[in-house]
Amino acid sequence: MGAMGILPFIKHAFSPTLAQQLGYSDKDVLVIVNIDDVGIHDDETKASFSTLKFGLVKSGSIMVPCPNFPQIMELWGKNPEIELGVHLTLTCEWGRRYPWSPVLPRTDVPSLYNPDGMMWSNIQDLLRNAKRKEIEMELDAQISKILDTGLKPSHLDHHMDFYYHHGFFSYVMELSRRYALPMRVWKRRKYRMPFVKNNLISLRNKGYVFPDTQMGIYMAGQVQSFEFMKEQYHAHLRSLKPGVNNIKIHTAFKTAEMLKIFGKHNASIRQIDYDVWTSDDTKKLAEDLGIIFIGYRPLQQLQIKLMKSR
Repeated sequence: MGAMGILPFIKHAFSPTLAQQLGYSDKDVLVIVNIDDVGIHDDETKASFSTLKFGLVKSGSIMVPCPNFPQIMELWGKNPEIELGVHLTLTCEWGRRYPWSPVLPRTDVPSLYNPDGMMWSNIQDLLRNAKRKEIEMELDAQISKILDTGLKPSHLDHHMDFYYHHGFFSYVMELSRRYALPMRVWKRRKYRMPFVKNNLISLRNKGYVFPDTQMGIYMAGQVQSFEFMKEQYHAHLRSLKPGVNNIKIHTAFKTAEMLKIFGKHNASIRQIDYDVWTSDDTKKLAEDLGIIFIGYRPLQQLQIKLMKSR
């Protein structure tokens, strides 16, 4: 590797940590617990706002195309201090049982609609049928639909990991820069030299801001037990090193309607996540560990500052 190739690594090695850039020390453990799927259903909306008011969880991500979007925006309008981002959504996994369609009409983005007039049910069908330009139009429209209300989202993330497929991440990067919304970036592999374009170090050098670590408990195949799930989360909290750490959760009340639509397992996991993150046990553990809970807004403010200087 030549001198020009070494320079980014030297710069990165001697740069302040993300925590330090946010005004904390390099010994502080900061945690962003973010609720995915906000607005998917009224029982999810109510549980999410209750979780946010408890205080450990300070951010969530809105599914703009979903049926409960108007209620979410009404609640958010009454509580504008709450930090909510955009959960970019291109699929509807519940089919006719609980459908939703793109924000844009079928005349504008026909390839994003399945034959039943809703979003494709999985990423594979989406990628086989959707046109890239129409995907880009829909993603932009989802962000704009929130901005048009006058409320300010705090970050971007994604439903069903779509933006790691077929180079869509580059467009999400463009949206992140255009709208000043930090992204959630999974550190899924170690990059080997020569570094691929837009690896994590190069993203940071370009001014993009994202948590140092990511964690989410996969919702399929897990034991449906509050004690088991609580221990999984608590063990993760105990394992955290200094830095900014993201934990992805899903919350909802396990009502009869949730059970009917989402099934016992999915509804149970969402209720358990709610119970864990509104638990005095979790709060006490975090206090004992000295964990500092934050939302995405400080990361957004830092990204704005860094990108202005580049």
